[in-house]
Amino acid sequence: MYTIIKIPFDKCIVEKERRGTALGPESILKELKFGILKNTNIIEVKELDDFEKMHKEVEDIAKKENKKKNFVIGLGGDHSISYGLMKAFAGSYKNTALIYFDAHLDCEDDFLPPTHEDIVRAAVNEKFFKPEDILIIGARKFYPKELVFIKEKEIKLGRLEDIESFLKDKNNVYISLDIDVFDPEFAPGTGYLENNGLKPEPVIQIIKKMMKTEKIRGIDIVEVSPPKDKNNITVRLATEILVEFLTNRAEKAFV
Repeated sequence: MYTIIKIPFDKCIVEKERRGTALGPESILKELKFGILKNTNIIEVKELDDFEKMHKEVEDIAKKENKKKNFVIGLGGDHSISYGLMKAFAGSYKNTALIYFDAHLDCEDDFLPPTHEDIVRAAVNEKFFKPEDILIIGARKFYPKELVFIKEKEIKLGRLEDIESFLKDKNNVYISLDIDVFDPEFAPGTGYLENNGLKPEPVIQIIKKMMKTEKIRGIDIVEVSPPKDKNNITVRLATEILVEFLTNRAEKAFV
């Protein structure tokens, strides 16, 4: 059974003109074909004003669903929504690992609860994942202090080709996918566009393989902003990725 947690929260984005990701979850689900959701439980987070209460609600829902052995998928919202999901994940599984698809390193400051710019730093400081069990894919815009943190903690920065070897000795893996990991040509509907991003097809192919390893235990898709989209292509891409997560849990693919 799958559980989708809708988290229409984007108030961590200080610049109001960059907001819009709160509309992402509903827009993505509207694109899905009805049949795909037949074995899926959808829960919407109610707290959308108080930052800390929102995280607690997300964490509580995810913990409950993890306990039921349901596969939890978080739909944001800005990237801050991953905090409650990751906290629940770390409390539900042992020997956890993280694959983080993002144009940014998200290691700026030590805010707790973290903003969308601090998620990886918080995940390390809160011991959700050991630094050596984190792989960041697609990062291409970062600040010097972030690089210092990454180097000090020995967090891996990699490419799609590195995922197979990374997964070999991992058991309980969380995937967080920020839509800005893709090049703006394919995903213009997001708040922080960065050129020279990934193309969709290779990412979709690696998602198929990752899911078939049966090592992926939870995911989130974040930062889809329908008001900034062009011809709905970002929403459609996020929906396609969600479908891959929903339909590709099968026999092992990496040997």
